[in-house]
Amino acid sequence: MSTRTAPHLAKPELVTTTEETKDDFFAAIARGFHDTYDAEVWGPARDLFEPERNFGHRVDDRWVSSCGAYTREMATPGGSVPVAAVTVVTVAPGYRRRGLLTDMMRHQLTVDVMDRGVEPLALLWASESLIYGRFGYGRTTSLLSISGKTREMAFLPGVDLGDGSVDEVSVEEYLAAAPEARDRFFADRPGALARTEAWWKGMVHDPEAWRRGASARRFLLHFAADGTPDGFASFRTKWTDDGGEVMINDLDAATPQAYARLWRFLLDLDLIRVFRLGHAPTDEPLRQLVADQRAIKTELHDASYARLTDIPRSLAARKYTGDLDVVLDVADSFLPEVAGRFRVQAGPEGADVTRTDATADVALTVRDLATIYLGGTPLNTLQRAGLIDEHTPGSVQAISHAFSWPRAPFCPDDF
Repeated sequence: MSTRTAPHLAKPELVTTTEETKDDFFAAIARGFHDTYDAEVWGPARDLFEPERNFGHRVDDRWVSSCGAYTREMATPGGSVPVAAVTVVTVAPGYRRRGLLTDMMRHQLTVDVMDRGVEPLALLWASESLIYGRFGYGRTTSLLSISGKTREMAFLPGVDLGDGSVDEVSVEEYLAAAPEARDRFFADRPGALARTEAWWKGMVHDPEAWRRGASARRFLLHFAADGTPDGFASFRTKWTDDGGEVMINDLDAATPQAYARLWRFLLDLDLIRVFRLGHAPTDEPLRQLVADQRAIKTELHDASYARLTDIPRSLAARKYTGDLDVVLDVADSFLPEVAGRFRVQAGPEGADVTRTDATADVALTVRDLATIYLGGTPLNTLQRAGLIDEHTPGSVQAISHAFSWPRAPFCPDDF
């Protein structure tokens, strides 16, 4: 007779992971994403793991759900903010429709985020985009996947490639130079996450099981005229029936010239006929560099989702394009303690946000506020969709202007 408790009779218990249970926890995560756990392949994930921030439901000494978070720092318009980077959310098929996900979301946002008091918001990538809106998450960044035939990627005649150069380097040389280069321009991209040494090692981790017939990951550095590294890229190559393909994983630079030259290096690789970049910002400069913009195939995707748990701290962690003085009535059906009316006095130097009993100028949900948080979606877009109630004429437009930012938000890091 089986000693396993039938799912409909089980009473799942919410438990925090420990060093002793983390391998079983990883195995449950792998099953949840239809994969097989291999400790060697998961090496960097094990190094980044924070047991006290990971938990799930257990039945018969096995995990039937999982949820966790990493401690990260995210760039905001003109500043930065600590974020709980939510990850590894799974529920075993036999235990769905039991409220386990809701239980984990509430525990994470209240106990792991709000009670800790470190981060005023959480961030995640949604494998299923319909799931997380009901928990107050709003899509705060988008991304593009772009591709094209390299022979059709000639640049406009006036493109300046600068006086530097690009060279392929070893992973050791890459890790010695790329983090410092990125730190110099990290703050310029709202939505980007700071990378510790452990995160950089995770970015270059390259087990053969992940290559799917492609080459090992290769690395580039751009060197400024004085020889200082000021840009980087990583990529793979793959042979298809149509010829060689270059798949770009990570590309960024401190100057337009370095950025253009990195792209030119990749597009001019011998024997390569197609390029692909799965994670590009919505303001990707390559689309402006090429002479024939139609030659680039572009698809828009949702990217990171944010959930504000401390509205005053979240709004105070960024700067604003123009002066603003409004009262927001923020509804939150999942965490009513987060909801309320807030006076937002903001400007180019920051914001002062306080709870108030004053009459609201605009009514919106915490999900709406997360959507506009980094400036990627204007509030007037949500108003045109019928999602926003404007009580004081002109308030929506004033908020849309103040929350906007010169550079589109983008999160290049999966987690």
